[in-house]
Amino acid sequence: MMSDIHKQQEIWCRDVPVVMLLVRIRLPVETVRDPEVVLGILKRTAGLDELDVAILLLLQENGRASYNEIAKELGVSVATVSKRVKSLEERGIVQGYAAILSCENLGFTESLWLMVHTSPGADVDAIGRTIAKQVGVKCVYAIYSDFDLLVHITCATPEEVASTIKAIGKIRDVVRVTKMSVSKRIKEEFKVIL
Repeated sequence: MMSDIHKQQEIWCRDVPVVMLLVRIRLPVETVRDPEVVLGILKRTAGLDELDVAILLLLQENGRASYNEIAKELGVSVATVSKRVKSLEERGIVQGYAAILSCENLGFTESLWLMVHTSPGADVDAIGRTIAKQVGVKCVYAIYSDFDLLVHITCATPEEVASTIKAIGKIRDVVRVTKMSVSKRIKEEFKVIL
């Protein structure tokens, strides 16, 4: 007996090109976006078509996949995949390939978010660039809020956390650094959720 998912996939196979089928099947379950809406957004804003999106989904699933593997899965030539990936890289859509490491398993168990308040009129971007060079800093965001910068740090020890916060607090025009400790990670996703 065929499951509902397989029945739905069979229906899609009749009505949709294979590449679009792959896009529909690989869209994460947690998204509320309809695949047609996602494709519309990506076509309008980034000039992507169904094949580009399918390639991106496969690369997000396995950044080490060879062009041969991708081409086989999509039913296109290796040259087509190569040309498309090169274009996606040149346009800055694919910004690199990297292994995703576990901070916790490597011993960097102190994870905090810092809210950095700056003086009125301060050069927030320059302060952010200085903060980005500090030990343990993973992300720095200039934001519109009651504070000016949001900083994510991951450190190995409480002493390293204290040292980083102290260094940030000494930066010119930093008025106050407020910290929020992460007690439990519920979700951390490095993929673009389409």
